[in-house]
Order: sequence, then C-alpha cells, then structure tokens
Amino acid sequence: MHFVYPCLPYQPRTVDPMWAPEYDWARAQGLATGLVDMDNDRAWVPSLAATPSAAADLGPALYRGWMLTAAEYCHLARLLPLAVSSAEYLSSHQATGWYEAVATHTFPSRFLAEPVALDFAKGRRYFVKSLVKSFGADSVLVSQPQLTGFWQQQGLPVGTTLFVRDFVDLKPTSERRFFVVRGQAFGAGGTVLPEALHAAVAALQPRLFYSFDVAETLAGQPVLVEVGDGQVSDLKEWSVAEFGRRVLRALAAAEASETR
Repeated sequence: MHFVYPCLPYQPRTVDPMWAPEYDWARAQGLATGLVDMDNDRAWVPSLAATPSAAADLGPALYRGWMLTAAEYCHLARLLPLAVSSAEYLSSHQATGWYEAVATHTFPSRFLAEPVALDFAKGRRYFVKSLVKSFGADSVLVSQPQLTGFWQQQGLPVGTTLFVRDFVDLKPTSERRFFVVRGQAFGAGGTVLPEALHAAVAALQPRLFYSFDVAETLAGQPVLVEVGDGQVSDLKEWSVAEFGRRVLRALAAAEASETR
C-alpha cells in the first residue's frame, strides 16, 4: 500500500503543506509514500516516476488529500491504481451513497431537487446540505419560504439535489470522528464506537476506508451524523501520530492480508 498525498503544482515533488505533517510521519515510520500532481498528470512513488502506462506495477495506492469531485477522482484513478474505486469513493463521499443503508441510525432525511411542502409547525427546523458539504450559517431552515428560495439564494443550478435533514439538537462537544478500516472502527484516544451503532458499520460493508461521525442527542442517545470517504476526511480531534499509528497501519495491514 502506497499512501499518496497531493503536491504543490508549482513545486513538483513538494508535498502540499496542509498534508506535510502526515506525509512526514508516514515516511519517518517507513510506510510507502508518494506524491501526485493531478494538474500535470504526474505521480511519484519511491524511486519510480509513475505514468499511466506504468501505474499498474505500483501496487494499490491510498489517496490522502483534498476533496475531489467525481470527475477528479476518476482522473486520479487513471494516474494510479487506487485501493478505493471511484464507485466506492462516491458511495462514502456523497450522501446518496450511504444514507439509505444507515437511515435507521441517523437523522430522518430526504433528497430534494425542487421545493416540496415540509412540516415547519411548532418550531420544527431542517438542516440542508449539498450531497457533500453544508452551507454554513445558511444551512438551518425555519420556514417554507426559506426552502422554496434556497436554490436561487445559493446560486445553485436548477435541479441540484439537496440533502435535507430533520434538525436534531445534540449535546455540545459530543461529536467524535471514527475512521473505519474494513469494518473496524477506530476512535481517537481509544474511544469505543457505541454498541448501538455497530449495525450501521456492518451495513456499510465492504467499504475499505471511510469516516464515521457520531454524536449524542440531548437524551444521551448515540446517533450517526454522517459518513465520509476516509481519504479526504480531516483528522478533527485526532493527532497525526495516533492516526498514523492506528489507521494508516491498519490500512497497510488490510492490503497486505488481501495480497497473501
């Protein structure tokens, strides 16, 4: 398994500073690392400059870097033999790929490409996102007119699908990020995934690598907040060293066991 990070397009073979701490940790620990410059269709792994024709000889690559669109990820897959396929990437990165599988473990939600009538009675609210990200302070809807005008307000193309979720109050500071490798969930500082959410992890098999954000309702009930592709998920409360020691090494071990 090669762990591949984005480099600066104007400084080939120089890792993007955002990813330098993790890249440096992995190299110092003897993990196979590489760099990719998607703007110029180049990738590097130790002692070998990869081209699309030579990439098949490199073994699987696990990307760790910026969020990529579907088209960008497919482009990356043409440069390197990725351990996570384009279809699997989207199944974790976009809400349409994971919500149905774990709907009973997360907030009731719906996908809307146009306004529909929602129940705003008694102060009911909704949280609206794209298939990947929220809209910041504009994400909370408190009225039907807000929903009706949302696409125009955000400058979204007609027909853009939104992920509209029931708004649920959560315990402050209760959200935690887990990383899941082949069905095994890792929490920072040894935090254990609540047993009530083990079934949600099972429902997302056989994904190789994804993030799994968990929080508690005001009543103390653990709830899945969202799923993300682990390759483009930031560390949140994790330290680089713990993430590398537990998660990157688990990924390397998972790949090694599959090639035996």
